[in-house]
Amino acid sequence: MSDLLALFNQGLDEFGARVHRVGADQWSAATPCSEWDVATLVDHLIDEQLWVPPLMSGHDLGAADVIVKTEKRTLGNDRIAAWDAAALSSRRAFGEPGALDREVALSRGPTKAADYLAEMILDAVVHAWDLGRAVGYREPLAAELVRYALAGVESYGDLSASGVFNAPVAVPDDSSAEDRLIALTGRDPR
Repeated sequence: MSDLLALFNQGLDEFGARVHRVGADQWSAATPCSEWDVATLVDHLIDEQLWVPPLMSGHDLGAADVIVKTEKRTLGNDRIAAWDAAALSSRRAFGEPGALDREVALSRGPTKAADYLAEMILDAVVHAWDLGRAVGYREPLAAELVRYALAGVESYGDLSASGVFNAPVAVPDDSSAEDRLIALTGRDPR
């Protein structure tokens, strides 16, 4: 389980590095997520991190929603600072002793905290790529994160059936693991 936590922290680091690269004039820039600009993408990841502490503390969705809304009001308008604070809170919540042995209340029902963490890793990795593309930060993602996320995405099959992802994009057989991961999530890695 500590490996999952290390991957999660690394995923937050990857996304955070890109958040800190967003220029003042880039918040309204388009992202590979066709319906989101940079601000909306960063807000999405901030929101996800804000949900972690109340869910990991055993709150149901209704109580967690009240906590998240209250927390968002205290964060202010500085998205970079809000990201840093939200990421720190989620790191602490997942890192508590025994946290990954718990169950959390998600919209689909009770879920193992370790499974929730695995989903959060995948989301951080894919959206780090999205954000990097949007702001011109082309550093490759950490190889171990990409391997982990790719294995997860491959095990899920065609993600477009969920309605959340576009259809996979065809890439050459000799494409990098990062390009294969991104293509499987319906994004064109080129």
